[in-house]
Amino acid sequence: MKIQNYSLYRLCAWLFIPVFLLAGCQTIPSDLGGDAGPLFRRGIVVQTATGLEFQPCYVQKKESLLDHSGRLARYLSRKGLHAVYAELSGDTYVRGEPWQVWEVHMIGGNSITCGHELSGNRFRAAGDRPLWVADVREKRIYVQNYGKLSQMVFPLGEPLNIGKGYEWASTMRGEDNSIKLRLVPEICRDRFGIEYEYRSEMVLNGKQFDGCARKGGLDLRSLPGLYTSSSADGNRFVTLELMSDGNLEFSQDYRNGQSVIIQKGSWQKLEHGKFVFHVTESGGREENEVMLFERDRRGGLVLKGYSALYGAAGFRLEKQGPEKKHRSFNR
Repeated sequence: MKIQNYSLYRLCAWLFIPVFLLAGCQTIPSDLGGDAGPLFRRGIVVQTATGLEFQPCYVQKKESLLDHSGRLARYLSRKGLHAVYAELSGDTYVRGEPWQVWEVHMIGGNSITCGHELSGNRFRAAGDRPLWVADVREKRIYVQNYGKLSQMVFPLGEPLNIGKGYEWASTMRGEDNSIKLRLVPEICRDRFGIEYEYRSEMVLNGKQFDGCARKGGLDLRSLPGLYTSSSADGNRFVTLELMSDGNLEFSQDYRNGQSVIIQKGSWQKLEHGKFVFHVTESGGREENEVMLFERDRRGGLVLKGYSALYGAAGFRLEKQGPEKKHRSFNR
């Protein structure tokens, strides 16, 4: 593969200088999340007079939050902030009760940070002495060396096992270029004070680069959940359960005393924020409806084109909360 020249693009808040801290020793419950596993969520944490509140990205409602790590309150106090963006894992959500948070993956930024989703990335590592970025994607590592204004693309194999961290080594076939990228599970701060869950070390052609790292693919990690929509005249209420296993379930309530219509099927992500929904069952009978939806800037799902089930383009579903398997669970 060849090295490609490119223009320097805008420096964003996830390009950073590392300051290394050891992770805390908070004990995480072995049954975190139950059979559903831990619930990953991202959004804005707000310090109030009575405690912490959390507003997930693209959801209008706030809820109380109990952070067992203690990192969120310490960060807000140290930075003198009222609110901050964070990526968190915790128990399944119970309506009316504080969400129990046990792991903090990233702290820093604001509501605009919800739009930075690193789509297509497994990880992003970066630093700025000198300025560099390494994007770990499905089959390749893309390395951008701003000092030379060039991009290098390496084939990607499976990472070496280094405990909870990751390490990849690769070379370009037919060219004298090599990379070793290592992600170490330690809290790492950039020069903006943003905290990440990995420290990164990259050796590129024998030269070492240091920085921080984070997980990507945030669009798919936070897309599953409960969505709702009402018709313009208020006579039809629609809910959508978008599940992480690729299944979906619509329910239509016409509010006329009749039974709710349940429709089942599957969903798949396309490029550029578009999704295909395939309904294969409606009201217990076989159905075959394929719909194209696009995610808008507010995190809603908007119908593109006409659908026999949901009408003209513009039908919109707004996210309300996590998917079914992560709701109404008591520890």
